Amino acid sequence: MMVLDQIDDAANEFMWRRGRDLITLSRAGDSWHVAYVTCGRLMGPRQTVYQASHRTAKHAAWDVMARVINASHDEDEGLQVALRAAQWMRRNDGRGEETRA
Repeated sequence: MMVLDQIDDAANEFMWRRGRDLITLSRAGDSWHVAYVTCGRLMGPRQTVYQASHRTAKHAAWDVMARVINASHDEDEGLQVALRAAQWMRRNDGRGEETRA
């Protein structure tokens, strides 16, 4: 069984955090916003490494998976987090959009 360092299923934002890396997924109007931020080597202020918006929930889940794999170097963890993100999107999408990952 895989243990994820921290996943927060808050109502307004899905977050995955490991060490100094933080990946967030949030609803922004008609699209989904994915962001990847990290601290510098000397634990300075957070720097945005990547951010994107997706109109399709499936693309946002795939993007979250890619960012987690990039941060953790673990494909299995990326898949697990993408599944959790898709579940979170289904629960928090008022329009009932298809979000199968």
